[in-house]
Amino acid sequence: MEGGEEGNSKQSKLRELLAKRKERLAAEQAKQNKTEDSVPVPAPQEPDKDETTVIKPAGGEEKPKAAGRAEFLARLRQKKLAPVGSGAQGSSEESSVNKPLSRADMLARLLAKKKEAQLNPTGCSGDVSDGKSTSGVSHNNDDMEQLNRLMEAARMPHAISQDRQKGVKGREFQASANIVRLTLKEDMGVFEYHCKFDPVIDSIKERKHLIRQLVPTIGETRTFDGTTLCLPKLLETALVVLDATCTSGESVGITLKLVKRRSLANSLQLFNVLFGKIFEILKMVEIKRNYYDPTAKMMVPQHKLEIWPGYVNRVHETDGGLMLICDTRSKVLRNESAYEIIKDVQKKGGKVHEIEKALIGSIVMTEYNKASTYKIEDINFDMSPMSTFQMYSGEEITFKDYYALRYKIEVKDPNQPLLVYREKRKQAGEEITRTVMLIPELCRMTGLTDAMISDFRVMKDVAAHTRVTPEQRQASLKKFLKNVRENPECVRLLGQWGLELDAEPIRLIGRTLESEKLLMGNSKQFTVNFKCDWGRESTSNSCLVPVHLKSWHVVTTDRNQKLAEGFINLMKTLAPKMSIQVGQPSLSLLKNDRSETFVQDIRANVNNNTQCVVIIVPQQREDRYATVKRLCNTDLPVASQVICAKTISNEKKVQSVVQKIALQINCKLGGELWGCKIPVQHFMVVGMDVYHDPARKKESVLGAVASVNSTMSKWVSVSEFQRPGQELVDVMMTCLGNLIATYKEINGNAPEKIILYRDGVGDGQLEAVDFYEAERCQKMFKTLQINPEFAFIVVQKRINRRLFEIKGNKYENPAPGSVLDHTVMKKNFQDFILVSQHSSQSVVTPTHYVIVKNTTTFTVDQIQKISYKLTHQYFNWPGTIRVPAPCQYAHKLAYQIGESTRALPHPLLTKRLFFL
Repeated sequence: MEGGEEGNSKQSKLRELLAKRKERLAAEQAKQNKTEDSVPVPAPQEPDKDETTVIKPAGGEEKPKAAGRAEFLARLRQKKLAPVGSGAQGSSEESSVNKPLSRADMLARLLAKKKEAQLNPTGCSGDVSDGKSTSGVSHNNDDMEQLNRLMEAARMPHAISQDRQKGVKGREFQASANIVRLTLKEDMGVFEYHCKFDPVIDSIKERKHLIRQLVPTIGETRTFDGTTLCLPKLLETALVVLDATCTSGESVGITLKLVKRRSLANSLQLFNVLFGKIFEILKMVEIKRNYYDPTAKMMVPQHKLEIWPGYVNRVHETDGGLMLICDTRSKVLRNESAYEIIKDVQKKGGKVHEIEKALIGSIVMTEYNKASTYKIEDINFDMSPMSTFQMYSGEEITFKDYYALRYKIEVKDPNQPLLVYREKRKQAGEEITRTVMLIPELCRMTGLTDAMISDFRVMKDVAAHTRVTPEQRQASLKKFLKNVRENPECVRLLGQWGLELDAEPIRLIGRTLESEKLLMGNSKQFTVNFKCDWGRESTSNSCLVPVHLKSWHVVTTDRNQKLAEGFINLMKTLAPKMSIQVGQPSLSLLKNDRSETFVQDIRANVNNNTQCVVIIVPQQREDRYATVKRLCNTDLPVASQVICAKTISNEKKVQSVVQKIALQINCKLGGELWGCKIPVQHFMVVGMDVYHDPARKKESVLGAVASVNSTMSKWVSVSEFQRPGQELVDVMMTCLGNLIATYKEINGNAPEKIILYRDGVGDGQLEAVDFYEAERCQKMFKTLQINPEFAFIVVQKRINRRLFEIKGNKYENPAPGSVLDHTVMKKNFQDFILVSQHSSQSVVTPTHYVIVKNTTTFTVDQIQKISYKLTHQYFNWPGTIRVPAPCQYAHKLAYQIGESTRALPHPLLTKRLFFL
C-alpha cells in the first residue's frame, strides 16, 4: 500500500507539472499572436529537395514558377517573428560545442555577428538602428524617444578612420593611383525607412504604385523593394503617416518609420548600381560586371581575334572615405564558335573526353541576348537542338523552334550536343539552380587558348593593343571622368544621391623600401639592382648550400641520344661553377615514348642510392608527365626532372637553360641557392594556397610550405585533400601542426614567431577566414601547448588597384619595393599594397596584403619589409616575384598534386622543394 500511494503521488505531481507547462506555452503563444498582423500567416512549406533544377535555353524569359507572392511575404513575416536562436539553428550551435563547426554553421555565426554589430546603435560611423522589429509602429513615449535618438544619430556624418598605423621607413615619392575620390554631401546619404500599409497590401506592384503617390513628401529619388524604402535625404520627422489611394479606389494609410542611416559599407551596392547605370548611359556593354565599348573594337585579323576596350570599376569604402577604383580592361573575342571547336576535335579523331577538355571551363558569349557570357560547366551529348523543354506557359517546344520563334535564328546542325551552364540564385529565401542549355553554334568563344598563349607571335600582336603604359592608362581614366562630368544625365544621376566625382585621380605620398642584400655561398653577399634581377650572380657564384649530384639516371628515346649526351656534358661543365659537382649518370635509350616504357625503365634503374632521375621527352604530354611524377613523387620516391627535348635543342640558349636546370635539381636535392637577412630568432614563415579542379568534380588540394631557418632558404611542405571547390581550409590545424612539428624536429625548439601568408582569398571571404582559419590556428597552438606570436596575412594578386609614381607631369611605374598603406586602404583591416617587381613595358601590378590577425610585436614597417624580402626567395626565378615565396611554393605544390599526380607525395620528399 505504501508503495502504491508513493506511485500515485508521483503521478499526480507529474500531471501538475505537465498542466503548468501547457499553461505556460499557451500564454507564450497568446503573447506572440498579439504581435502578429491581423492577416493569418501560413506555416512555411519545406521544399522537397535542397536544389531545384530547371532546364531552359539561354536568354529566354521562361523561368521556374516561383512561390506565390502572398506565400513569400508570409514566410518573410514568419522569419521576422521567429525568436533569435530558436529552432534548428540554435540546436545546431548547442550540439557543435564539442566538435568543429561545419562551414554552414561557421557562416551562420559570422552573419549573426555582423547583424548584431549592425544593430548596435552606438557609434556614428556604423549602422544606426533600434535593434527592434519594425513590423509594427508603437506610439508610446519610449518608442518616440527612441525614434528621436535615431533621428539625431542619422543626422551625424560618416566618420573617417583616424587611428590607422602607417609605416615610415623608406624614400617618399609623389604617388597616384587609378582611384578617384567620391564626395558625399553631409546632409545626404542612404536613409532606410520601414513601410507599413494599413490595410495590408500583398502585391508589391500595388505597393510601388502607392509609394509613387508620396513623391511630394519623399521626393523623386528612392529605392523600394516592397518593404524597405531608401531615400537620399532625411524626412522632417522619424515617423511619417501619409495617405494614398489604391488602383481600386480604396484609401490606404502608409506609415514610414526611420530605421537607420546606412553605413557607407552597406551603401556600396547601391552606389555600384549607380555607376552601372552611368556606363549604360555612355552606351557601353556589360560583360561579367565589366563594361566594354564594342564601337571601339580593335581587330587582329591574322589570328581571327578582336579586342573590345573597356573598364572595371568598383566603389569602396576606405580609410579616406568613398573611392571609385576604375581600371582599364580588354576583352579578347575569338572569331570562332564552340561548334567549330567541337568539329575540329572530331576531325582529329578526338572523342568525348577531348571535347570536354577543350570546352569545359571556357567562357562563351551569346550575342543574341545583350552579349551575355556563360562558363561551360558540362556538355550534354544526350541532348540536341531537337530536344524539347517546357516553356513558362506549359507548352513543349524544341530548342531549334524556340530560337527561330524568339530570335529569328535558324540552327543549322540539329544533331550537335548542348552546352551546360548552372546558375545558382536565391528565390523566396531558398537557393535554386537554373540549368541553362546553350547551342554551340550560337556561342562565341572568348579569351585565348593555351596554344595561343604559348605562341609568341599571337601574344605580341595582342599585346600591341592591350599593353599600355602608365601614362596611357591614366589618360584613359581621365577620359572616362571627363565623359561623366560632361554628361548632364550622369551628373544628375550622381547628384540625386549627393555624390560628386573628382575631376582628377587621387594624389598621395608613397614610400620605396631599400634594396635587399642577398647571401650566396662562401660568405659572399650582393645588393640587388634596381631591376631586381640577379641571374648573372646566381650562376657565377657558389650556391648558399650546394648538394653534389653523384648518382643519377637519365632516360630518353633513342632518337634524342645526342641531345641527352650533350646535356650530360654541359651539366658536368657548368654546374661546378656554382659549386655543384656532377658525376657521370647512367643513360637509358628507349625504343618508343610510351608512358609505360618510361615507367618500366625508371623502376628498373632507380635504387636507394639514386639521387635524381632526369627524363628527356620528345614533346609535352600531360598524361605522361602525370604518370612519371606520380611514380617518382609517391611510389619510389626520388627527385625527378622532366625536360622537353625542344628546350635543350637551341644551341644559342642551351647553356643558360642547363644552368637553370642544375640550380633546380640542386633545390630538389635539398640544396639552397641564396638567402636573405632577417634578424629574428625562432621565426617561421608559412605560405598556404588551395588548388581547385576547374570542373569542380575532383577534390581540392591544400598546399602549405614553411621556412625552417633564419635565411628563409630551407623549406618543408605538407599537403592535404579537401572537398571539391572549397576554399576555406578544413585541415588548417593538422597542416600547421605538422609544419611546427617539423620545425621543432630540425631546430630543436618550436617557433616563437609565426607569420602565415594565405593566398587565394577574395574580399568577400576575409571575415570568414578570420573567424574560421585564423581562430583554428590559435586553437591549435593551445593544443600543442605553445604560445607563439602570430600574424595571419591574406595575399591578393588579382586586384584592380594600380600604383604610379609622378615625375614632373608624367605617370611612371614605381620602383620595386614601393608601398602604400593609407588613404585608399580598407577601413576595417590593417592592409597595404606592395610593388615588388620591375616592369618597363606595361603597368606593374601591386600585391595587396591584408593583415587579418596580428598578435606579434612586429611594427607595420617590419611586416612590410619581411613581405618584400620574401618576394626574393623563389628559387625558380633569379628575381623578385609578385607574392612572398612561400605562397608561390604552396601554389606550385597544390597545382602539381591537383593537376597531375592526384596523390599525396611521399614523406621523404617533404623536406625538399621536389615540386619545382
